[in-house]
Amino acid sequence: MIKPILKYINSLPVPFTMKHYQVFGYSGSLFKDGELNSADSWDVLRETHPQFSVSKNRKEWIRASEAQIKKDGQDGGLLIRAQDINRLLEKEKITHIFSVGVGGAGLEYQLKKINPKLHMVCSEYAPKNVELLKEVFLEADEIIQFDILNGDWKEIKRKYLPNNSICIMYRVDASFDDTQWRGIFEKMSEAKIETVLFIPSSFLTILSIFNRKWREFKWKTSKTQVVFSGYLRTKMRFQSFWKGLYEATPHEFGGIKSFLHRLR
Repeated sequence: MIKPILKYINSLPVPFTMKHYQVFGYSGSLFKDGELNSADSWDVLRETHPQFSVSKNRKEWIRASEAQIKKDGQDGGLLIRAQDINRLLEKEKITHIFSVGVGGAGLEYQLKKINPKLHMVCSEYAPKNVELLKEVFLEADEIIQFDILNGDWKEIKRKYLPNNSICIMYRVDASFDDTQWRGIFEKMSEAKIETVLFIPSSFLTILSIFNRKWREFKWKTSKTQVVFSGYLRTKMRFQSFWKGLYEATPHEFGGIKSFLHRLR
């Protein structure tokens, strides 16, 4: 009885958002305005930081996509995550995927590898990243530049999301503030995008907040350069973004708690 209560309390069942900071070393000193919130900064990160870079060499890129090289979003659970997602896609009879903010596209590569018949369109915000992916992700049906916040979702629906399709949002949650996320879901709803798979980086808990604040304190005392990198949230805060717009069903893919959305 006590264990479930403690688990519930630790999950922080309140709507809460906090700013997210990271250390990027030399790469961080090259970011536009010293923050990771622009296409220019993301291109710098993809080109210069070993954990976030996208290789121009296809063999090396495939190694990263197989989680043989540690990259952001391509951890040890990547292969299992792709298998879990594919089972959902098969159950839902999904034939077309439009995946946004794909980064190194390791997840998308794995999904295409498991099921080559999937029609896979990937999008990225940063133009140089788009060109890099075109050179290495040869299995993708199309790779385009798309701005999640300001882009035309109605056009995306018309061109890339026919019947039996899904929009995948994998670990892009930190990039926008709460108001922006609400606006994104409103635009998607207005565009009649029927099914969305939303996989956040994580949910904030009491323990994770403590750990992050302690880490920030140590960075400050050691005068380590930190970079503002977006926002982190509790599960309840995420749920406010699509309230009244989509019905969300919880899932877990390769250890990451996620939501499958259906248009109301």
